[in-house]
Amino acid sequence: MIQRKTQTSEYWQQQFKVSHKDIENIYQQVLEQNRPVDLNDIAIVLVRRQCNEEELQVRSEFQDGKLYQPSNSYNVDEKLVFPALNFATGTVTQTRSGQHPDFGNFTVITVNFGNGSTKDFVANFTHEHRLNTDQEQGLASLQGLVPPDEIYQEYQDVICNRIRAALEAHSDFVSVNDKYFLADLLTEFHEGLFNIADAAIDINKGPLATDALVEQMGLVESPDQITDLMRFSVNYRLDSDERFEDVGPEGQVLWYLERMAPPEAYYPPRRLQMRRQEYDASDFDADLFALLSEIDDEATPADEAELPDENARRVTVVINYPHWRVGTLPLTPKMLPFFPKSYHNPVRFQFVDGRTGEKFPGWTVFDHKYVFGLDDWYKKNKLPVGAYITVRSGKDPMEVIVEFQNTRGQRDWVRMVTITGNRLSFQMTPAAIGCKYDELMIIGDTSPESTDKFWLTAEDRNRSVFDLLCEVFPELSKLNPQSTVHAKTLYSAVNVYRRTAPGVVFQELISRQCFIPMNHGYWTYDPSLRDK
Repeated sequence: MIQRKTQTSEYWQQQFKVSHKDIENIYQQVLEQNRPVDLNDIAIVLVRRQCNEEELQVRSEFQDGKLYQPSNSYNVDEKLVFPALNFATGTVTQTRSGQHPDFGNFTVITVNFGNGSTKDFVANFTHEHRLNTDQEQGLASLQGLVPPDEIYQEYQDVICNRIRAALEAHSDFVSVNDKYFLADLLTEFHEGLFNIADAAIDINKGPLATDALVEQMGLVESPDQITDLMRFSVNYRLDSDERFEDVGPEGQVLWYLERMAPPEAYYPPRRLQMRRQEYDASDFDADLFALLSEIDDEATPADEAELPDENARRVTVVINYPHWRVGTLPLTPKMLPFFPKSYHNPVRFQFVDGRTGEKFPGWTVFDHKYVFGLDDWYKKNKLPVGAYITVRSGKDPMEVIVEFQNTRGQRDWVRMVTITGNRLSFQMTPAAIGCKYDELMIIGDTSPESTDKFWLTAEDRNRSVFDLLCEVFPELSKLNPQSTVHAKTLYSAVNVYRRTAPGVVFQELISRQCFIPMNHGYWTYDPSLRDK
């Protein structure tokens, strides 16, 4: 099988570069279409062009000479093509007799490849050899190649990243959300028009689409006069103006004002920020490994988390202390299908209270894997840490319905966190809970502001997860007659102190002698073994 470079993984992943000629071709592609061109369209045309050029080169080289095969005879001055040498061509300059004790007599030909480079090859070699195929079979082996479109799908990320980097380094091109156009051909606008856009969004108290802003700015008399180039030019100018932020989902541009967006849309709350900590899930037993997917934590890798169900109409998650405190939801793999998202920017959408129909703004922050905007809703409904929150899609793709299962204010015994001296303490206290919850993760907190101060102190002291476990374990074990504590409960309690992934907590449990496993995810603690 004759393999060309464009058919290899090595070429696209390691050797592929965007050449000056490629830039010229992309320039011509955009100029000919006279409209913004998507990066995917640019990339697929480039891949097709490179594959086609190599095809033409190979065919031309076969036409220029005879395909070298050891079984054939060759004469001086005859031109040969060598597929095994990347289709190098050379001319036979000499022939002589050769002999081998195992293979008998054959001919040795000397081939000049130019620049003084010569090599010897066998001819009239009748024994089996992988190159002994006739010329038509050799040409046929060039067929059955992977099509350019499939090559692009296989290496799309690396190809697009390199094209993107090359175009962004070139002043002739401008881009918005991976669409490219020529800087010299952008539509010009008066600066005052963007003050009008600012005022329009402010009055609307919500995002506006590009077409709506074009009309507000008086650039057209009717919507049907809006062109792709006009949309792109306006989007480019707005994207370059620090007042404006695109808060639309993939495939849709919605402009908002930076001053109207909450900081949490761009900067993760400190409560959600996590120090880098490693663990090896292959060390976990079946119980702990199952808990990784059972606990709804965005820090759990996708291959260890609960997978999304394509047919699911709703999804339920359990909130931990950090998410409860700042009014967020974890953006886990099973949650992703229910929220509008973008890989370029945070997305503003509408939460809808499933019980009352009340609407309030929410933000999908894909980069940091959380959804923001539920603080007031948590407080109004008096939801505790460990509450089950159900999410489902609304009729409008920019609306997400959020709800909980009401239990009509039943009184339950709940782990209540308090501050005692310089330590967190847990007590079982009767409390009115108005929703269904995970009994292993529920934590009540009647004074979260005091807990925040304690948390900040723990953060500043940079206490290890092991130290935190040793501190909370006795507090939690005293609440159980058997003095055992479930791994999920330990995870929930440690997260009051410090944002920690479940896998990191589990790694400490299995690595320290003082933590002793029982059955079904429960553990005991022997402080005498702490330092061993």
